[in-house]
Amino acid sequence: MYQIYKVKPEERLEDLAKRFHTTKEELIRLNGLSSEEIKPEMFIIVPKKETDVLMTYKILPGDTLFSLAEKHHVSVDSLQKVNGLNKDDYIYPGEEILIPRENTSFYITKEGDDLEKLQKVFGKPIADILLQNETIYLAPEQFLVYKKRE
Repeated sequence: MYQIYKVKPEERLEDLAKRFHTTKEELIRLNGLSSEEIKPEMFIIVPKKETDVLMTYKILPGDTLFSLAEKHHVSVDSLQKVNGLNKDDYIYPGEEILIPRENTSFYITKEGDDLEKLQKVFGKPIADILLQNETIYLAPEQFLVYKKRE
């Protein structure tokens, strides 16, 4: 599983390798880089990592998105969105997908979204949403989360 990451100023390939639990050689390979040179604002491919809001699951024979949604108390639509799957896509044994953890809400931004929209989606003050999301660009396709605290 992979995701797109926007390089921040002063970040080096070694920093990103450590952050995403991989090697700089793997990042070079994934991104077709000819050297270790990366630049701020550059978009690169990095491994998705399990977090306190997402867990990885290895598909077993007989698994369906519907059965996984029921088992993990999430919607099929949520599983599709988190994994970038279309309605007609299949899942196969051995494949890994991400599953939202319990008490986690997420939203994938769309063109024209603003902070007011995020407050409505999560039902929380923007300050709370900002605490749980490192950066909010309000650009289409950004994955934002809100995890209810126990």
